[in-house]
Amino acid sequence: MRCRFLAVFLGIALSVFSFVVVPQAYAEAPIRVTYGFDREFPPFSFEEAKGKAVGFDVDLIRAIFKGQNVKLVTRPLVWDHVLMELSSGAIDLTTGMAKTKQRSLLFHFSEKPTLPMKIRLFTKTPNRVGNVTLLRGQKVSVKRGSFQQRVLEEFGGMNVKPFVTMVDAIHALGRDEVQAYCGPEETAYYYLKRFKYGEVSAVGSLLRVTESFVAVNRDKGRILEMVNKGFQRVVATGEYDRIYRKWFVPELYEDELNKLFEAASEAAVNAYAPYSKVPVGAAVLTRSGKTYVGCNVETAKENVSAIKTAMLKAIADGEYDFRAVAALAPDGSVVAPTAEDRQFLFEFGRGILAAVEPDKGDVKMIMVSRLLPYPILSGNKGFTYD
Repeated sequence: MRCRFLAVFLGIALSVFSFVVVPQAYAEAPIRVTYGFDREFPPFSFEEAKGKAVGFDVDLIRAIFKGQNVKLVTRPLVWDHVLMELSSGAIDLTTGMAKTKQRSLLFHFSEKPTLPMKIRLFTKTPNRVGNVTLLRGQKVSVKRGSFQQRVLEEFGGMNVKPFVTMVDAIHALGRDEVQAYCGPEETAYYYLKRFKYGEVSAVGSLLRVTESFVAVNRDKGRILEMVNKGFQRVVATGEYDRIYRKWFVPELYEDELNKLFEAASEAAVNAYAPYSKVPVGAAVLTRSGKTYVGCNVETAKENVSAIKTAMLKAIADGEYDFRAVAALAPDGSVVAPTAEDRQFLFEFGRGILAAVEPDKGDVKMIMVSRLLPYPILSGNKGFTYD
């Protein structure tokens, strides 16, 4: 009887021990993933003090692999070395790469682009022109050997002045050695803010838009699957827009908000609304610091919203780069952008901040991408997710 009791006791003990210890002993080890990035490409990827990796791309990669049993290792490199080490397998993946036929033979690419890379021209605000063609014959600084230099040369007609680094090219504009600078939009804004070149703004429409992808070594198919799965989750949960806003969207100061709302409220008195009897005024704030106002205009065949009227006025003045928009009734209450407004706003950037008032007195500035998760796009003007 004792032997039988002892055998049962030992069996239970072994079962409990196996349940507790064995899974820990044989748990799958984390997958080591080495992320190589361009260390000189702010605000997408760069190094802060003590070698800390930061930037939009860095935050995005960390979010993609979060919760996927991965040990992520970051490796800062110069761009040419990124390409070589990704080919050799010294690193597993990188970001900010344009997909070409040649590169598709060398690397795997994520299913969805991470961001549109926008190439633009910038001038001192007092010398600003509304159209890039008006800069033909002028001196334009650019980083030597860069993609944007090729874009400039293909566009033609400008006196291209290459500099060793992007920073040197921007300083050339600041010192009035050239009339304009050409480079990636967000990187230009980052350096202009860092060097306090406040009186510089974008010129007209974009020169080129190229979609950027995550590129993965061709032998790392499992990592590619994890990238696609993680990216889908990051977009679906809204984490993508949170990271985007952190790095690319300049928040409005209180005085900027007050001026925007005052201008919109005052514009409502000029509304032509014989059918709805609902006058609405709107104001848009551009990156160059100008504010344009508009009001709703109703006819028997067409209704033009206040937001669209304000934006059309800005565009007619050569302004394409918007920071924020607000539409208000005469009593100061916020009028949310219509579905058509949201699509129109998205055409000029997912990071435009729009005023909404979900509850009385609770006014929020929301990125237009959060108001319009499934925008209609044509050509290569941007990107979305389905």
